[in-house]
Amino acid sequence: MSADRGDIGRTRGRPDVEDENGRERVEVWRISLGDEDDPDHCPASLEDLLDEDEKARAGRGLVPGMRRRFVIAHAATRIVVGERLGRPPAALRFTRGRWGKPVVEGADLHFSLSHSGDIALLALASRPVGVDVELARPNLDTERLARRFFGDEERELVARGGNGAFTRLWTRKEACVKAVGGRLTESMAIPVAHTARQATVYSRSGPLAGPWRVADLPLPEGYAGSVALLGDGPFYVSPRMWYPMSPTETDGMRHRPGVK
Repeated sequence: MSADRGDIGRTRGRPDVEDENGRERVEVWRISLGDEDDPDHCPASLEDLLDEDEKARAGRGLVPGMRRRFVIAHAATRIVVGERLGRPPAALRFTRGRWGKPVVEGADLHFSLSHSGDIALLALASRPVGVDVELARPNLDTERLARRFFGDEERELVARGGNGAFTRLWTRKEACVKAVGGRLTESMAIPVAHTARQATVYSRSGPLAGPWRVADLPLPEGYAGSVALLGDGPFYVSPRMWYPMSPTETDGMRHRPGVK
C-alpha cells in the first residue's frame, strides 16, 4: 500500500462551514486500520511521515497489529490535517497539552484522534473537539462499572441496554473530556444519559463544567463512537473516509481521491 493524499480540492476548506440552519460543520474521518492478509504489515511510505516521537510510540506496540494500527492512524491524521492546512504531512509540528492532547503549531484548526480495534476516527473542527471510538468488550462487567462510575440515569440505561449502552455512554464522556484536553477520570461526572443523537451536556460537579455539544456516530456493529465540541452551539457531522491506495491500482485510479 502507499499513502494517497487524495483530491486536495475536495479535502481543503474550512471545517466550520454552516448549513442552512446555521449549524457548524464537523468533519469526522473514518480510517480503516485492518489488513486480513498481513495484520503486522506497516507501509514504510506512511511511517516516513511520522516524527521521531510518533515512531518511538509506534515501536512500543507489542500486541500483534498494534504498531501497524498506530502508524496508519497517525499518518492518516497528518495527511488529512496537512491537506486542510496546505502543508506537507511530514512538516507538521505538534505540541501537547498537560494530558497529551496534540495541537498543530501555528494553526487554529482543532482535531482529535481515537482508535480502537480496526477503526480510527479523526475529527476536525474550528473549536475544541474530542472524538472517541470503542470496540465493545463482551466479557466486561458493565453493570458493576456503571455502579462505580455512572449516575443513576446512566446506570438505568446500562441495566436496560447492556454492553452496547455502556460503551455508548463511555464514548460520550471520553469525547467531552478529550475536547478540553483533560484526563479520563475527570469525565465520569459528566452526565450523558440523553436519548437524542445530539445533545448539550454540562456538569454541576467535578473539575470540568462544559457545556459540550455531543453527537453519536453511526459505526459498524460492535463499535460505538461519539464526537463532542466545547460550547453549546449545534453542529452537523460531515462523514468522510480515508484509505491507503493499493499498489495494484492503475495510475489513472491514483488521480481519484484516497479520501472522500
